[in-house]
Amino acid sequence: MRHWLAAFLLPGMVWAQGSVPTEFPPDAVVLADDVLQQRMAGKVYRARLADGATWRIEYKGNGYAFLNTGSGFSDTGKWWAKDGQLCSEWGRAASGCLPTRGTADAVYIQRNNTGEVVALRPD
Repeated sequence: MRHWLAAFLLPGMVWAQGSVPTEFPPDAVVLADDVLQQRMAGKVYRARLADGATWRIEYKGNGYAFLNTGSGFSDTGKWWAKDGQLCSEWGRAASGCLPTRGTADAVYIQRNNTGEVVALRPD
């Protein structure tokens, strides 16, 4: 029985871990810079990546940001909205502007290095 259960569940678990979303949700729209700025400023957002990693990002109204990951990594930097993208300049993490879309309940970014679309949800 155990072998049958493992054979049934394992391929699904491998597929789930290997599937990385690279498309924005169909209802996600580009946000104007001022709307994106207002949406992020003064709030904390959390994200879970396809590999299981977690992020907590605090976007201050003065343009500073604080990043903490579930693995213990942390960083500080600056953030802003430009051309409908969420931009950041971190001290140690990768910096740059990311394609960004929004829905009623989340802001989605597309990571430049992997193409993964990540949902940032308000804490």
